[in-house]
Amino acid sequence: MQIGIWVAIVISAIISFLVASLYEQPLHWYLFVLILFIGFFINTIILILKTKEDEKNEM
Repeated sequence: MQIGIWVAIVISAIISFLVASLYEQPLHWYLFVLILFIGFFINTIILILKTKEDEKNEM
């Protein structure tokens, strides 16, 4: 698995907090954790679907 995807998820969470602070929105630590978990969850779903599609193409 590529480390760049994981780094991109963390960087996007940091950027979202920077944009929220720019617009003076409330910031809480659990929102940062939630953004990370959602990003990792979506990445996992994409990996599972990609694996299933690769298996179908090999047949």
